[in-house]
Amino acid sequence: MDKLKKTIKESLNNFNEAIPNDLVRKQLEADGVDWNEHDLLQDKFIKQLTFKLNAKANKEKQERMLERASNFFKDALNKGLDKPIAYMNNLINTNQLQTQFSRLEKMSEEQIKDVIKDQNLIEILEMLEEESKREQ
Repeated sequence: MDKLKKTIKESLNNFNEAIPNDLVRKQLEADGVDWNEHDLLQDKFIKQLTFKLNAKANKEKQERMLERASNFFKDALNKGLDKPIAYMNNLINTNQLQTQFSRLEKMSEEQIKDVIKDQNLIEILEMLEEESKREQ
């Protein structure tokens, strides 16, 4: 496989050396290729890729933060920390989820994620970290 890759690479290099880019560009223009349109399409494609990559990165970051916050809440519930428990009760009451989650200490991580997923995770994490530091 390495020999094949090397042969292909050498062939491409030989082609690039044998036929200059300017000559290829001029020939394509003579055949009717509109470089302005090509450049616009290329720019649009690059912007789409950049947007998709940023969206994926943001989604992964959000998921990590949600996971971290739910773990903090679960630990806080197990330790009986007042402020996180009060905050969770407030979220449950605000979201009108009382019937679903009557006992906080028995909530699974998935249930905690359901409660906190639409909240500002950065504030939640900061509050939980601060509360954990106070307890130590």
